[in-house]
Amino acid sequence: MTDTLTSYRLIAKDLTASLRRKAAEPSVARETAYYEANIGRVKSVDDLLGDQRLYAYAMKAYGLEEMTYAKAFMRKVLDEGAASAASFANRLADERYTTFAKAFSFGQGLTAQGTDPASFGMPAGAASLSAPKRLADAYDFSGRAETSFVVESRIDAATTQSVTVRLNAQTLAGRVADLSKVTPSEIAAAVAAQIAASDLKGKVQAGLAADGSLFFETTALTDLGADGVYGGSGMNADTLVSAGGAKRSLTIRNAPLSTADRVAADVGFGTDLGPDAMAQTVTQAYLRQSLESEAGDADTGVRLALYFARKAPTLTSAYDILGDAALSQVANTVIGLPATSGAATSEALARRADLIAKKIDIASLRDPAKLDAFVRRFAAIWDAQNNTASAPVLALFTGTGTLDAETLQSLQTARIGA
Repeated sequence: MTDTLTSYRLIAKDLTASLRRKAAEPSVARETAYYEANIGRVKSVDDLLGDQRLYAYAMKAYGLEEMTYAKAFMRKVLDEGAASAASFANRLADERYTTFAKAFSFGQGLTAQGTDPASFGMPAGAASLSAPKRLADAYDFSGRAETSFVVESRIDAATTQSVTVRLNAQTLAGRVADLSKVTPSEIAAAVAAQIAASDLKGKVQAGLAADGSLFFETTALTDLGADGVYGGSGMNADTLVSAGGAKRSLTIRNAPLSTADRVAADVGFGTDLGPDAMAQTVTQAYLRQSLESEAGDADTGVRLALYFARKAPTLTSAYDILGDAALSQVANTVIGLPATSGAATSEALARRADLIAKKIDIASLRDPAKLDAFVRRFAAIWDAQNNTASAPVLALFTGTGTLDAETLQSLQTARIGA
């Protein structure tokens, strides 16, 4: 049996080639081809759950293979989506469900409804929406970055109008001071300008909310036509739109990027595309999961190493590690901590998080070289603890197949990434 460190290095030294070999395997190629050929026909939760091959492929791509049997559970995840903080997926202590719900949102987006007057003399309520997150201090739209989403409003019982908002280097040129540092106010102004140039002019307004997020609201419009007086037809026809009431609605949903080489920029909308547009992302995730799963069948340590290498660049705090059993196992192995108890108190978890933060420089894991050094250190220690018969690294320390206490302690207590 090849030791963990060697197996990891063989896979990681050219991950692209490793994934290409995995993609070429007949069973993988067959399932991927089926997914790519059929996902475009999936337009609803029922469609996805009704095709077992597509559903199983999607579940494996997002690391949920063990939950494939739980269709009622997954239906609830998909039906409620991830746009609301109160949704079922967001209440689960596992980000895999939130990610899955976003990937297979089927264009649900966010929707708000106007309200009828609560009592005589009170105005009708307008429909309003804020993006789920505040805008960053600046965005770089000088290259391939793009935000693309649809703003849609039901004007009355029979009429719905919409506009696709696109923010990229071309649409922002001449509207912002610096394409590489587009500010929140410039983004809000650009969105408002595109709405004003569409059928929604005067019917929907956009701006910055108090919390710094993009804000949208339905507005009233009175246009008396070319003659400027009530009544008339053709060019003289009136357009009268109420700002509120139950017949007014506002929906924001994501739209595919304008070209395949665009990179989605996250301004609160426009990043979570539907399953058809996300097909390549899903197939790449499936290949990576398949690679890690196969490696884990032979050596759990290799799967843990590959998983940590994939997830580490997205970590922001020690609590991200504590919230993931596999990441915790890697961290515990490297710094010499025992596994946590399921009954751990909040104080105990806080102490553990503080210890992890002191021993592991999480920010440094965004550096590929430092991340690789960390994962290799994990693999070496894993071999020392689990693969004593096959780990050649042990020969560097003793001839007995065990690490001396002083060397093991130095491995486990060294500050990682320093």
